[in-house]
Amino acid sequence: MEELAANRFWQGLEMSKSRIVVRIVGVIVVCIGLMYLWVVYSMRQTINRAFGPDAERDVLDLSLALKGVAGKSLLEHGNMIPSQSDLGAHDNVIDMGKELLTAYRKDPETYNRNARVFETYSNAFDVGRAAFSTAASARPVTSSAELASLAPDKRLDAWGHPFCLMVANNRIAVISGGSRADASTSCNNTGVSKLEIRSSEQNFYENPSGKLILIVDRDSTDRSVPSSPKP
Repeated sequence: MEELAANRFWQGLEMSKSRIVVRIVGVIVVCIGLMYLWVVYSMRQTINRAFGPDAERDVLDLSLALKGVAGKSLLEHGNMIPSQSDLGAHDNVIDMGKELLTAYRKDPETYNRNARVFETYSNAFDVGRAAFSTAASARPVTSSAELASLAPDKRLDAWGHPFCLMVANNRIAVISGGSRADASTSCNNTGVSKLEIRSSEQNFYENPSGKLILIVDRDSTDRSVPSSPKP
């Protein structure tokens, strides 16, 4: 009987300890949750003071504007570093953001188009790197839709179309049909030659037919695009 009573005592003690631990963990979780809500609230208040009551819309538009600036720089200069004129003349980040928002809202179509160029470049780079791992297979991959190693949304350009792939020596060209392409575009005839890919001094460019072409070298590990003058 004494042994049974002792066992019940220790079992009760263990249960009490478990309840205490659960309560402590619960309090910690609640505190972390409250802290997270406070941080989010503080950030929103800061953004509201900087941009006004339409802060969430402003942040979304500013994100598109910055992508647009980067896309424009890719097309014009071969790199993602925007010129000072594209960002505005202000040294203050808040004022610069407000000026960029004003410019975006005056011409959202151009900024959105260039933002799609940036998004296309970003996915094209991942497609090119993934394609190198399958380039030596018996059946060459000609479309990003065949790259199972990438998430489905990463295999598409910003217009929702798969990229076409072309191997030329130690280079792979990742080709987007651009804004003029449609879903029926085939990779059997891209209109881009292997000689063009081998000899191109530009790593990213738009050709006269509106195709966006990223050339990825096998040894490249850098996402940046080296600047090179347009011919």
